[in-house]
Amino acid sequence: MKLFIRIAIVLVLLVLIAAGAAFLMIDSIAKTAVREGAAFATQTEVEIEAIDVKVFSTAGEITNLDIKNPDGPFREAAKDFNDDYKDKFDSFMVLGKGAAEISAGSVLSEKIEIPKVELSDITLTLIGKDGKKNYEVILESLKRFQGDEPPAETKSQKEVVINELIIRNITVYYYFDEDPGLGAVAVGPKKILLAHDKPMVLKNVGSGGVPISEVTAEIITDVLAQVMVNLAGDLGGHMEGLANSLVDTIGAAELGATLEELDLGGNLEALGDLGLDVGDLGIDAIEGVGQGASDLLRGITGGGDDDEEKKDEDKEDEKEGGSVLDDINPF
Repeated sequence: MKLFIRIAIVLVLLVLIAAGAAFLMIDSIAKTAVREGAAFATQTEVEIEAIDVKVFSTAGEITNLDIKNPDGPFREAAKDFNDDYKDKFDSFMVLGKGAAEISAGSVLSEKIEIPKVELSDITLTLIGKDGKKNYEVILESLKRFQGDEPPAETKSQKEVVINELIIRNITVYYYFDEDPGLGAVAVGPKKILLAHDKPMVLKNVGSGGVPISEVTAEIITDVLAQVMVNLAGDLGGHMEGLANSLVDTIGAAELGATLEELDLGGNLEALGDLGLDVGDLGIDAIEGVGQGASDLLRGITGGGDDDEEKKDEDKEDEKEGGSVLDDINPF
């Protein structure tokens, strides 16, 4: 009996030691999981300065998650830029600060449910050089997550779902050389600030629980969608190229749903400049904008026979004093 008690005590001590070691290494565990997930998603080098999981609270912090630009002409593009831009184009995206409501025990579980994540001080570089774009390479890698089943390599990754994701303070650095195929002239290097006054807010990122790499992919495509619409008027064909790549990666319907969630589906002028067809994006992308606006944009971007019939009906309405513009929400 005494021997049994001694063995039991030893086993309990071993369990406590193992648990203590896990908690002591929890920052390293989380850092490795996030870095490897982001690197697998983007197929690029990823660095993280620090991840700090508060063991006795429900909080975690991340500092400087740095997704490097892919190999190719992109890192060399800035070698002749002035000092304000020279070092910016080494990375594709840097998440400067992140804060999450999360418990230490959740990090050690198979599925991590995070009530809220806030990301800020984000920098993004968009580069077009010698007919190639850095975002095309990244999005081509992210396309692997669009099938019914995630890549087999992700089965060992932690599953994550974020109930609410808030993204603010995005700085976009861009440089594009001339692209005759898109009718776009050379622009940059320049920078522009986004989501400083009004943050991006997304719900149920990784709905149901998906590998960390897939969450990374979703965050990147969401940020690119925000950038695409906001820079459509300034960068014309260059952003049309980004729109085409996003549609090719996640599909028009998914892009439309993203634009709706980001409250960008009603920006008719920008969507028209991007050559996006509202019918392909799905009606949810312009919910609340008004059917008149939907029909107007379909006319701008090119519709089918049904759209032509609608135009004829609208003309009749105009004769009676109405207008296709009456239903447009002025945002």
